[in-house]
Formats: sequence, structure tokens, C-alpha cells
Amino acid sequence: MLDMISAGHETGSTVDAIYDILTGGGSIQTCLDAVRDATGARSVIFEHRPRGARDRRRFVACAMHGTPCDSDLRIEGGVSADSADEDGTYRLHLVAPKGGLMPGVGETLPMLLRHLRRALRLAARLDRTDLECTVYSSALDRLAIGAIFLDAEGRIVHETPLARALIDAGDGLRRVRGGLAACGGSADRSLQTAIRSALGLGGQPVTEQHTMVVARASGLRDLGVIVRRTKAGGDSAGGVGAVVMIRDADSGGTPDKDILRCLFDMTPAEADVARSLTAGLSLDETAEELGISRNTARAHLRSIFAKSGIRRQTELVRLMLSSAAMLSATPRAMDAA
Repeated sequence: MLDMISAGHETGSTVDAIYDILTGGGSIQTCLDAVRDATGARSVIFEHRPRGARDRRRFVACAMHGTPCDSDLRIEGGVSADSADEDGTYRLHLVAPKGGLMPGVGETLPMLLRHLRRALRLAARLDRTDLECTVYSSALDRLAIGAIFLDAEGRIVHETPLARALIDAGDGLRRVRGGLAACGGSADRSLQTAIRSALGLGGQPVTEQHTMVVARASGLRDLGVIVRRTKAGGDSAGGVGAVVMIRDADSGGTPDKDILRCLFDMTPAEADVARSLTAGLSLDETAEELGISRNTARAHLRSIFAKSGIRRQTELVRLMLSSAAMLSATPRAMDAA
């Protein structure tokens, strides 16, 4: 009876280790080492053949002084478990040592394979989610939009790099006791009301979205702020109850020159003019900045108009700001941070 309890505890610890390793960024090799140590196997072999693939991927974990870890290691003298799902077929094999495997290992092997397979899928899903978050966060930053995520109590749980730079600057927004606050008294009262409404705190009626502006002592243009409730409401541990979106009109960067040339077939000189105008300079200021005459700058502008199918400078700026070229821009707030 005690042996059964001990074996069950060992199996549970191994399953926990598999999930901890793979969801924490560890490798399948480390998981197999844990399985080997827990089962007393001489070596552990895990194989995966993705659906539609001709070749299988093999991972081997061997005892420190046992059989060398060879990709051609023969599967013999032990127990195996097989399974399949939409991602392909799997096999987990334990090679027995001279004294044999620990009691009950063969019965628990299918369960270990099942959890190993699930942990691999979970880890892959987390990796994809992390990648998506990184891409989305970068895109928001380059569009001069910051995002601050609040839990069900209004505490900051995460912010994008641009939002962090804006808060750290203390010009309009700041951190107070782990939460978000506006620097001005009336603006902060409006912000706190919006946050409480989004989270349903303090008896406030729940609202899905609230929009406001926050003035800045530096004299830069006001920050546009939207407080939006999330579907989950932040009920789960570490969950997000509301998102505060910030638009900083003065943080917009200028599009990348090479990308402008690729998107709009501009010459290097035309791309320089387009970037300068997009940054808010007039044609005269653009000519002075680039060290060219006004007539030359105007000639470049006419050529840009012809290639882009537009007629006015305001249309050009609108086209640049709405194009994919802005996804290459670095916001000025992040440059200064």
C-alpha cells in the first residue's frame, strides 16, 4: 500500500514537472530527464511524427552512466505507450535497466504520455500567444498608442513600452499605489470615475467604454484616453478587468525611408521630402532642413503627387500616416525614454 502511495506521489510530481518545464520555456529534453529519474529507466525515448510528415522527431534521455544518447538508439527491453491526435502520432518508450523498471511504471506510462502531449500543445499555444502579444504591442507603440491593463481592483498589471514611457515621464499620467492616476485634480477625478465604472467598483454603474482627455503640464498636446472594460472583468487571478488606451499626438514618429520608397516607388530625395512633411514641417521648412531649394522641394512634391495619385499636401500626410510605413516608425516618447 505504501509503495502504491509513493508511486502515485512520484507520478504526480513528474506530471507537475512536465507542465512546469514546458510552460516555463524549458525543453522536451529536460522533461525526459525528469521522467527517466522518476521511473528509474536506463533511457527514455520520445517520438513525434507530425500529421502528413514523412519523418519522425526523436528525443532521447539516457542515464548519466548508461547508454550514450544516440538518435539511432534501438527501442528494446522496456515498455512503450502510443497515442495520436490531430497533431500527429506520439510514442514514449522506457528502456529498462538491468534490475528492471520500478513497479507500476508500465501502467502509468500512457498517462505520462498523455500529459506530455498536452503540455507540449499548451506550451506551443502559449508561445503563439506571447508572439502575438509582442507583435500587437510593437504595432501599437509604433502607431503612438499606449495600453495599460488593470486588474479587477484597478491595479496596473501590465503596460506596453510606450505607455510605460508616458507614465514614467509623469506628464499627464502617473502611478499611485500601484494604480493609474492623472496629474491634474479634475482630470484624475474623471479618470478614477471611468476606471471604477469599467470595473463596477464603488457602486458605479458599469460602462463598457469612457473617453476623456488629459492635459499635460509640459504644454504638449492633450493625451486622448479611452477606458474600456474587458469581457472577463478581471475575475480570474491575475486577470485583466479594464484596458486604458492612450493616444499621444506628439509621439508619432516618421516613417522609414526605405519602406516609403518600396511602397510608393519614391526616389531617396522624394522619400526625404515625404518624411519631413509627415513630421509636420512646411515645404519651406523641409527645404531648409534638407539643404535644398524651395523649387527643388516643390519638384519632388509634384513627382510624389503623380506617383501617389493625390493632389494636395494634406492628402499626402494623410496617406503617409495611414500607410504601412508608419509601422516602422519609432515614437518620439520612446526615443526620449
